[in-house]
Amino acid sequence: MKCARFDLNLLLVFDAVARTGSVTAAAAHLSLNQPAVSHALNRLRDIVGDPLFVRSRNALVPTPRAEAMIGRARSIVETARELVLPHTFNPKTSERAFRVGGSDFTLLLIIPALVQLLRSQAPRSTLDLVPIGPQTLTALESGDLDCSFWGTTPPGPPYLHRTLFREHFVGVVGARHPLAVKARRGTLSLDDYLAHPHAMARFRDPGQSPIDSALARLGRARTIGYASPNFASNLAALRATDLIMSLPSRLLSVFKDKDLIPFNLPVDVSDFSYSLIWHRRLDSDPGCRWIRETAVEAAKSLQRRRLEDDGVGERKQP
Repeated sequence: MKCARFDLNLLLVFDAVARTGSVTAAAAHLSLNQPAVSHALNRLRDIVGDPLFVRSRNALVPTPRAEAMIGRARSIVETARELVLPHTFNPKTSERAFRVGGSDFTLLLIIPALVQLLRSQAPRSTLDLVPIGPQTLTALESGDLDCSFWGTTPPGPPYLHRTLFREHFVGVVGARHPLAVKARRGTLSLDDYLAHPHAMARFRDPGQSPIDSALARLGRARTIGYASPNFASNLAALRATDLIMSLPSRLLSVFKDKDLIPFNLPVDVSDFSYSLIWHRRLDSDPGCRWIRETAVEAAKSLQRRRLEDDGVGERKQP
């Protein structure tokens, strides 16, 4: 066969004729006129060197050569359609494994609702929560992560983001802490706050803690007595020690513990945005779009619960 360039449209016509057994029906199926289909079929006959279809009673039937071609030609046509037609995502049937970045805050607060939505809407899919760290942005760029929850200022292009909610910090001490009475009364001062060591949650860049930044603006600093990337571990360490901890206020709804006494911070720490970020290369991917929309839905359900929780939805004495 002397043909350096092959017109794939000929296979489209071939497949249509094989399916319908008629040039007229194939033309209607392809939204072409009958002469155009006949011309294309004759071109393919010349290339292959075989009549391909012969008339038998009221239909065209494939020759042995055409029979051998039908399966592979149909596969090529279907593959071409998949390449160029809009890709879709069906959560009910998908077996996709989603990889999402998140911190301990995410794990405690949002992931339970997200997993519940995933199990009800995409029961055959899986969710892998990957700890955030210095590698997170690179993983988003390479596609190793579909998206990531983000607690600091979102990165700029080529990353995109959606703000989920605004959050602020509160302080917590154990019920037997020397400052427990002041914490309950709301009279805990900045000097009190700095007189004892602190437990700190570290995730990406401990030098960028908003607590330490606010203290530095006042020329003050706190002493870190214990640090870990785990809020639950830090809070457990408060119960029988003189440690103090500052944490996002929404976690109070998770750790409802009479042995932990919350208080308003005696230093002005700016609120922060909690966001979902992703790389723009995955912005239009239907599966990635679905998991992002589901994560937003999970965050909204958290907001609804927060409004129903007295003393947590507003910034006042916890």
